[in-house]
Amino acid sequence: MNKKFYLSLAIVLLILSISTVTFNSIYRTPKVTNTTESQVEEPLTDPSPSNNSDDNLPPNDGQAVIADASKDNQQEVSKPAAVEATKTNNTNKTNNTNYTSTPVSRSGQSTDTYKYPRVSKVNGIFGSFHYRDLSGGRIEVDPNWIAQNIVTITLPGLNQKVQVNKAAAPNFIQAFNYIKNGTAVINGRQVPLLSLINTMDGTFVTRHVNWNPAKGLSNHSWGTAIDINADDHFRYVDPAGEPYDPNVILWEKAFKPAGFSWGNRYSDSMHYELIK
Repeated sequence: MNKKFYLSLAIVLLILSISTVTFNSIYRTPKVTNTTESQVEEPLTDPSPSNNSDDNLPPNDGQAVIADASKDNQQEVSKPAAVEATKTNNTNKTNNTNYTSTPVSRSGQSTDTYKYPRVSKVNGIFGSFHYRDLSGGRIEVDPNWIAQNIVTITLPGLNQKVQVNKAAAPNFIQAFNYIKNGTAVINGRQVPLLSLINTMDGTFVTRHVNWNPAKGLSNHSWGTAIDINADDHFRYVDPAGEPYDPNVILWEKAFKPAGFSWGNRYSDSMHYELIK
């Protein structure tokens, strides 16, 4: 009886032991540590605080964040150069090129209206341009307009190169051909018209009238005017009382036939200009 009991107990214990081993082999996963395999990292994030207004940059255009390999990819380096360059370019755009592109008179290029915010009057066929005021009554004209409208010519007779509006160039050449080939009788003596020119000043000079910023823009700013014998002709000349004044003769024999107006009507007898 005792032998049978102990034998049965031994069989039961054996069966329980076998069942326990089988259960562990089926339902439990052994813990394995492999230090040679690469670890999966959490995505790197921008360490900059979100409330830093100096870092409100445009999107990074898909460029990856650069990490420091010398620190096992655990610490991000300072902002990538590409992002900083984007920030710089964005600042420059705000300061320099954030403008509305508009075609200006007879110019095929667009104008930087941030740099040249002012617009001149429309001066007949010579059009208008964008500009900005400088010191001393000077102005700076949009270079795109200058490139499209200002040309260099050689004045006949004087053989001097000047810059003028290309629409006015034929009139200048015509006037100086009259001067080169013409003569006048002064006190019974015939003299060449060319000898009546002592000085020739400014054709294309970008400025306000009389260099006064409170006044409008001079026609010199369009390259449509010229000053002759300036030293003693910033005044009114009476053609009847001074018939031999050189600027009276030049007006009658050269500039008037070539289509110019004369500044003598507003006491600036040195000044000849085109108004079309």
